[in-house]
Amino acid sequence: MRKKLLTLFAVILLLGMFTSAYAEDNNHANAYIRMGIGAKAMAMGGTGVSFMDNITATYWNPAALGNVKRIEFASTYTDMNLDRMFNQVAFGVPFSTGYVALSWINAGTKDLEEYNDQGQFMGDYNADDNNINLSVGLGRNSFKVGFSAKMYMSDIQGDTATGYGADLGLLWEINQYMSVGAMFRDIYAEMDGEEIPTQYIPEISVHPIHGLTFAANMKMEKHSDLTKVGIGAEYWTGLGRDTEVGSNISGISMGEKTTWAEILSDAQGGLRLGMNDGNFTAGGGLRFKMVEVNYAFLTADEDDLNSDLHQISLVLRF
Repeated sequence: MRKKLLTLFAVILLLGMFTSAYAEDNNHANAYIRMGIGAKAMAMGGTGVSFMDNITATYWNPAALGNVKRIEFASTYTDMNLDRMFNQVAFGVPFSTGYVALSWINAGTKDLEEYNDQGQFMGDYNADDNNINLSVGLGRNSFKVGFSAKMYMSDIQGDTATGYGADLGLLWEINQYMSVGAMFRDIYAEMDGEEIPTQYIPEISVHPIHGLTFAANMKMEKHSDLTKVGIGAEYWTGLGRDTEVGSNISGISMGEKTTWAEILSDAQGGLRLGMNDGNFTAGGGLRFKMVEVNYAFLTADEDDLNSDLHQISLVLRF
């Protein structure tokens, strides 16, 4: 086991050295796709590559879809300033050897007043960006692999553009106490004929006791010398009657009954804390047998025009 862990850390270190070899400024389009979606992961400092257990894995690591055992629908809403939008919906179904899901991320701004240097009103500014994502996660054992095929569509003041991309995700659940994952976002992608640089995210998570998860990752990008670090923690506990809480997989079993009492049974509550590139994150969640609601509070950089953000995610299981 010790030899395996040393090998794993060596791979992560080499990955970091490889990606840091790119040292150009990054001003690519579709930067919104790097923001992060899903309140569970965002409240934990933008981690989620190595432990995600719901359908928001379509964004964080499609390999983790192998941890999802039921039909799921999810929706995420982000409260932002300047009339900006950043939201997601996703739907997926399991099959014998894995999981398939379709997701849609929408970002942009609507009717934002635009002025020139002299303070003259230039009209309303509108931008609409969309990412449609078909993801497949394969594997039901300790090692899983996932793929996503993506279409990008952009409309900025009537100027339209399209593009495509592909993601690759890997997940190795070493044992019940430790998992490692790697996400290669936009491993090959372009927008209107221009390259969208690949993002590399190696991550490790540990689950020392039932319900408790610690995670840490590095976010690196081709054509950029900037490395961002995310760390986070989560603790779930049963509410009401004694409920066994898993550390990295929900452990919720589905029954055939669909009464409200059954839907809202097995209540669990969760608390989360994290740091995402030096910015504090926090949140919590309520999870029932068929419904899960998560909230994330995300602080902004002091010198950033953006304000603190709030994300709310709803997950329905069938």
